Amino acid sequence: MSAVLELDALTVRYGEGCPECEGSGPGSPARCTRCGTVWACRDVSLEVEAGDTVGIVGESGSGKSTVLACANLDRPPTSGRVLLQGEDVTEVRGGARRRLRAERLGIVYQAPAQGLDLSVTAGGNVADRLLAAGGRAYAPLRERALDLHQQMELPAGRLDDRARSFSGGMQQRVQLSRALATEPPILLLDEPTSGLDVSVQARLLDLIRRVQLERAVAMVIVSHDLAVIRMLADRLLVMQQGRVVEQGVTDQVLGDPQHAYSQLLVSSQLQ
Repeated sequence: MSAVLELDALTVRYGEGCPECEGSGPGSPARCTRCGTVWACRDVSLEVEAGDTVGIVGESGSGKSTVLACANLDRPPTSGRVLLQGEDVTEVRGGARRRLRAERLGIVYQAPAQGLDLSVTAGGNVADRLLAAGGRAYAPLRERALDLHQQMELPAGRLDDRARSFSGGMQQRVQLSRALATEPPILLLDEPTSGLDVSVQARLLDLIRRVQLERAVAMVIVSHDLAVIRMLADRLLVMQQGRVVEQGVTDQVLGDPQHAYSQLLVSSQLQ
């Protein structure tokens, strides 16, 4: 089975680099002490097949959100490739990039303002994505927006309310509705439950889990919360200083971490 999403030796650096940091190995700092270059992520490879869910964990600054930004074509890598359904989309720009993202990539950001126009209605945010993918007729756009609105357990009577009037948890569900509007083969989630109350987190996680089961959409989820990763992810990558230091089946990595950094992450959330 071919991968829905493939990241091949993905590297993002800020700075020119120098022989010291370019040749450094695992365990080296993300910022070079000699030239000041920051290696946001380095030689990260990942394959996600249809229906698969991959989690990425690591402390702040580990590179996990940079990897997700590259996967969503928000940030071009310094080197490496992004392949979507076998097509190399690393260098796609302009209108082709906007159309590709509208049709084949869905994302839910940690901050709703990144994924929504808060001054526009909930239905309008979904319709905007459908328009970007080539939709035109008003009635089908509204019908699709209402259907998704209700699937995401949002009140039908609030379809025409501006997104800024919704609670944080409801805004995340509007983001999810927008992300799924064009039935993309892959869904990216960047700390989707961060900052939400525990009960609101639980409801959102149940909804994401239902999306997994009913749609068989591939997912990549970034989270600092290992409980979220354990619930949603089949496989797991642990990142430190821009590098993947451990990967494998989620239950195995979290149940018996082999790398010292993975052990620290697990133990810190058990205390």
